[in-house]
Amino acid sequence: MDSNAIFAILLLLAGIGILSAEVFIPSGGLLGIVTFVALVGSLGFAYRAWASSNPNLFYAFCGAQLLLVPLVVGIAFYILPHTSLGKRVLLEAPAPEQLMPFSKEFARMVKLIGHFGTTVTTLNPGGIVLLEGERFHVFSEGIIVELGQSIEVLAVRGSRLLVRPGRPPEQNDSPATAKSSSLPLDFEFPQS
Repeated sequence: MDSNAIFAILLLLAGIGILSAEVFIPSGGLLGIVTFVALVGSLGFAYRAWASSNPNLFYAFCGAQLLLVPLVVGIAFYILPHTSLGKRVLLEAPAPEQLMPFSKEFARMVKLIGHFGTTVTTLNPGGIVLLEGERFHVFSEGIIVELGQSIEVLAVRGSRLLVRPGRPPEQNDSPATAKSSSLPLDFEFPQS
């Protein structure tokens, strides 16, 4: 075998090895430059060894180099997350609770849907309401709600409540009326 062919193969293997090391060793691009020089040198030696005597072998060598470079980079990036270095360098995906940091507050606010409160400020359309003894920042459906009006919570949007004017259903069944409504109409209360 020709010495040019040996150097072409050795430089190709060295370039591929340095390229895979570039993925695992942060060098600021220095190993990438060395890889480029090695692969171009490999092509130069392959040209001198096979271009005139066996052009098909030269083209096969160029095609192999074109296939090996992305293949090695892909394999290196596939292996990287499973190494100890890769686990330190690459970040884990955040947990769903971390993506929505106010999940407990959001769940508490969702429980307020359908409840009624009173405006502390004029909602124009945003403002403050008093709801179950707490103040909440809310916004209305695009209408102005005056100070002191009763509101109903419709939904949670982000970190605020969507409200509209509304009153709780009337509690007409007080204990006295509940007794009298279940009694016959001709019943008379005893006189004491």
